[in-house]
Amino acid sequence: MNIATARKWLVVASLSITGFMLLFCVTAPALSYPLEFAQSLRLVEIVVPVFFGYLGTATHFVFKKTRKVPLARPQARPLLGLLIKGPLLVYSVTTLAAILAFGLTNRSGAPPGSGMSVDELAMSFSILLGLLTVTTTVLVSYLFAAEER
Repeated sequence: MNIATARKWLVVASLSITGFMLLFCVTAPALSYPLEFAQSLRLVEIVVPVFFGYLGTATHFVFKKTRKVPLARPQARPLLGLLIKGPLLVYSVTTLAAILAFGLTNRSGAPPGSGMSVDELAMSFSILLGLLTVTTTVLVSYLFAAEER
């Protein structure tokens, strides 16, 4: 994966995840998903700022003056695609699984008291965002500071 492709992939993934989370959390309570609006918005305030940060860094890159910053070593470049796509894909799939599990365990036919709590759902989002913090945040800071040579 080259640097330009990596940048584009991060922007598209960040926009997609942000859009999905906003759409889901705003419509879920209205569509009888077992969340109240206040709970749903709490999830938005946990998840979305991370992706806003990635998008803000990308936006700054579009308008900044150029400067040379070291890029990944050539022998490390094959890992670039894996380190960019991997955490975002793990985050996306696992977030969907958590949303599905919450919905299923809190549906009207589920045994009382057996469902995942909103706090547990929020905790799963926080843990998954930790994965992005240790990987994607570092990549974003380098990719959007670097100029290809």
